[in-house]
Amino acid sequence: MPRLTIGLITYNGADTIERSIDSLLGQSFGDLELLIFDNASTDETSAICAEYAARDPRVRHVRHPETLPQSANFRGVLMAAGTELFMWASDDDIWGPRFAEICIAELDRDPQVVSACTQVQFRREDDTEYPARGTFTIRGTVEERIRIYLSNPRDSARLYGVYRTASLKRAYPSDVNFFAYDWLVVGLSMLEGAHVEANGMELVRSANPPGKYFEKYSRHFVREKGLVGRLSYFLPLLPLTREFKRRLPTAVWKAARGKLMRLNLHQMFLLLKWKYPVFEGLFRTIRRMDRAIGNSWG
Repeated sequence: MPRLTIGLITYNGADTIERSIDSLLGQSFGDLELLIFDNASTDETSAICAEYAARDPRVRHVRHPETLPQSANFRGVLMAAGTELFMWASDDDIWGPRFAEICIAELDRDPQVVSACTQVQFRREDDTEYPARGTFTIRGTVEERIRIYLSNPRDSARLYGVYRTASLKRAYPSDVNFFAYDWLVVGLSMLEGAHVEANGMELVRSANPPGKYFEKYSRHFVREKGLVGRLSYFLPLLPLTREFKRRLPTAVWKAARGKLMRLNLHQMFLLLKWKYPVFEGLFRTIRRMDRAIGNSWG
């Protein structure tokens, strides 16, 4: 059995997936398998993936007969991995050849580290790039790690690092399908150990404007019935917050709840700004006040 599983998630990615697969199979760390979970693509994606699987024994292609919720697909490919290490991949990103090698070296160096990721660049549609801000090292006690992470989960770039598979599986609950579920997974992984930023820039991710995520929120994420469901139209992180409260140990929850309150308010104003541009001036004022307060929440 290989040491690393790369779980590639795809849906209608025919325009970019060959570039992504080539960069993954070209890793200097060769003890890997590439497990592709194809979420019932309707373009040429399935044929492309089947061709790679036919010619490279490291590639397995699983095509779902119908489209699954996004989180279920992410969790499914993780749960299918039987290797020591795991990393997610997207069908429109590009990896440098030493990404896995550099990250795994950090995990081998320190058994207390549960995840390692190199620096990451985001590429806009006009091909301009800017650095991700969410891969910084997080160490300390469990309470310190969760507080540091929730102070600003940033851009979720660290979700695409290399993880210890068993730890990541424990951090990914079943039947989770709400806005920012990736923040829950990364947050719960903080219970398992430290996150380390490895040297070098070995991943370029496709950038999406904030409105893209709120479009997904409005169209794809399940909202439950009742008060929580109604409130989540305006407080998109309310289901996330409730899940953290349910799953964090009491002492850790007490350390995290102030940070989650701040995140809820921040995302609420982002949502209002996207839905109602008239709130732009108010949002700028709130953001200035938040920066002045700094990390005093919680």
